[in-house]
Amino acid sequence: MNDAVLNRLRKHCGIWLDLRMFGEADSCCLRMLAGSVLLAFIRNKDKPMIKFFRKIRQKLLSENKVSRYLIYAIGEIVLVVIGILIALQINNWNENRKSQLKSYDYLKRLKVDLDNVYEDVNGSLRRSDLKYHDALVALEVLEAKELPSSKQKVFERHLANYYKFQIAIQTPTAYDEMLSSGDLGLIKNESLRTAFSNLSDGRDFIITINQSYLNAYNNNMDVMEKYTRYHIQNVDTDSSKVSVSYDFDAMTKDELFINQISNQVNTWYKIFNVYKVHLSRVNKIKDSVQIELKKYDE
Repeated sequence: MNDAVLNRLRKHCGIWLDLRMFGEADSCCLRMLAGSVLLAFIRNKDKPMIKFFRKIRQKLLSENKVSRYLIYAIGEIVLVVIGILIALQINNWNENRKSQLKSYDYLKRLKVDLDNVYEDVNGSLRRSDLKYHDALVALEVLEAKELPSSKQKVFERHLANYYKFQIAIQTPTAYDEMLSSGDLGLIKNESLRTAFSNLSDGRDFIITINQSYLNAYNNNMDVMEKYTRYHIQNVDTDSSKVSVSYDFDAMTKDELFINQISNQVNTWYKIFNVYKVHLSRVNKIKDSVQIELKKYDE
């Protein structure tokens, strides 16, 4: 520390320390502490309390009471350090409070997202269950080689919908945002973070198997279309729908066609169970998020 800086310390703080008395390590520490004292006193030099302390320092210096002054100066430094530590503690408390508020906001958004995901997955579950049972009826009447009027509507519905796989599934957008922004750590519950990760993987898995089944069915479309024609009614209107015409007798005599329907029964049964597992995960995560939100209300 050069003489000019020492003179500034003496002028503003009244500290009369010759840093050359100390070793290199001690000198470095004292420089840091003296700098803190300098800043503190420069910013507050006109306040009455600071003037009071300055008078004490000047008096001790004028009386050449070096040892007492050193003790006094160290006391001042300690007070400044304590003040800095308190300020840091307050800052940490404020940052933690901001983090908790942000975490609470994310949890509320996740709850809303999960409600929407639940409705989406539950709808997919119901549709896959319907397609599974429609395929069962189609297989039953083909093997019986008889199509009663009570089952005709179901049979035709299967022919019109067997290939309609769901490729998109709703995802918790708040979770995706936390993942991309690096805020995932704001979910304090580690098991909940893991559950969200598993839910995301489960969603990707469902999309993958739906896409693979769709591709497989598209590649074997000629088997189904051999005896089936599709007609779109009320084109370009809100009430448009697909109807089918078919040769039922020819279907019953084609083992390859019947095997294809049997394969569709198996396919939709698997998809139904995948959605069932996924919906169970969504429910568990919803409960966990609700528990985390309640912690903020306590």
